[in-house]
Amino acid sequence: MLTLRRLAILLACAACGGGSTAPSATGGTTNPPSGSSGSLVVTSSDAANATLPAAYTCDGEGKSPPVAWSGAPSGTTGYAMLMSTVPSVGTTKYNWILYNIPAGTTSLGAGASAGTFGFADDGGGLAYAAPCSQGPGLKQYTFTVYALSAAPNLSGLAPNQVTGAALTSALSAVTLASATLSVGVNRTVAMINCGNIRSSIAGYRTANSLDLTCDSTYGYFATLGIQSKHAMMNGIIATNQQVPIPQNFTGTNAWKIPLTPKVAATKVSAVDGPIGIAVNGVPIFNPCKQGGCSGPGGGDTKVVGELDLCNGHAGRADDYHYHAAPVCMMADQGAAYWDTHPLGWALDGYAIFGYRNPDGTTATRDGQCGGNTVTHPNAPSGYAYHVTDVSPYVLSCFFGEPSPDLAGQGAKYSPIRPPGTPMPASNMTLDATSASLAVGGTTTQAWQNAGHTYAVRYTRTTATCWTFVFLTDGAQTSTANYCRNR
Repeated sequence: MLTLRRLAILLACAACGGGSTAPSATGGTTNPPSGSSGSLVVTSSDAANATLPAAYTCDGEGKSPPVAWSGAPSGTTGYAMLMSTVPSVGTTKYNWILYNIPAGTTSLGAGASAGTFGFADDGGGLAYAAPCSQGPGLKQYTFTVYALSAAPNLSGLAPNQVTGAALTSALSAVTLASATLSVGVNRTVAMINCGNIRSSIAGYRTANSLDLTCDSTYGYFATLGIQSKHAMMNGIIATNQQVPIPQNFTGTNAWKIPLTPKVAATKVSAVDGPIGIAVNGVPIFNPCKQGGCSGPGGGDTKVVGELDLCNGHAGRADDYHYHAAPVCMMADQGAAYWDTHPLGWALDGYAIFGYRNPDGTTATRDGQCGGNTVTHPNAPSGYAYHVTDVSPYVLSCFFGEPSPDLAGQGAKYSPIRPPGTPMPASNMTLDATSASLAVGGTTTQAWQNAGHTYAVRYTRTTATCWTFVFLTDGAQTSTANYCRNR
């Protein structure tokens, strides 16, 4: 068996007999056709040691790698390039298909392309499909560049019908020479789970300014703890005078999600604070008030009416978070979507799913932490949590060893003002949008109590400062300026 290093040797081959036969599938070097010159060679400046860096896979930015070629024979009028992999014997999948590449183009920079995209059947469509194997271990990917005597005949094919197989067939009649470069991608369990988290937040990443970076231990989930796709604070009927403002869960303050979850020998109870992060970047808390789920000052936040229609509210740091299933966020997708796609990530690294198992059956929550050991796609193996409409709603304990953020959660919050005096509320509304929460924007939260209408109007004056105006029945009662320390 060829070693990866040997497979990565730049291989060049040329068609015989005027270019009417397909290039060699096994590689090797042959002389170019009679009357031509040169020997086609493919290289990549970033494929050191025959390894494709993570930046060009789903574990990184997912951009296309740099590729260059030289030594095309005379008569070359253009090029085609395919990136392929063989996941099993007799099966070839294509990650990157380009044709109609001009003869003057002999290199592509990182993230660049030329010519026309074909349909990548490994999940990319008319684009580069970043390698993203489903299991750990070494996988081989091959770049093949074709020097062509004429454009391939693809008449009658729509763009999404120009598959790797269709293009390869059309190229056989016009190939002057071809060359290959083979590289490896070695995905670890941590890399796969980093990719799982990255994929789960993709739909909210741009709108909510989410980011994810990974090392071999943690995925660092950077978020402003705010979202823009559903209303916040509407429908609260208990006490709440706090308002949602963006938080600084970024940089070194990003949430740490373990990438290789480990079963905890002793389960840690999930009480009083964050237990995970929803895929829209909003923290998920346990069901209890800050004083606990019972006793003086305690209670179930949902039962006592402190949550909005989306099962969230603003806490004492003017931070928005959920205490139960994020039902408004879940409404972004069909109900079945959350059977197979995480709606959030617990602080022990295990995924949080919707109400059902991947096969559509109602999820059975064990009597331990609120999950089960059913195998779930797009998530770590071994365990997964499921939401329910009965307390504790998400999870009661951590099945895995929690992130250091569980113990250090208090340091992640930087309150900008003292908590307001709680007062009974009804008909609470909030007009927050991404624009109103941005610098220069003004947001108003209003509610009724004892025949009066109260409001908090807050304007973001800088990235870290706000002006608060408090009103009763439309009349200003006080104003204050607050700035976050970090």
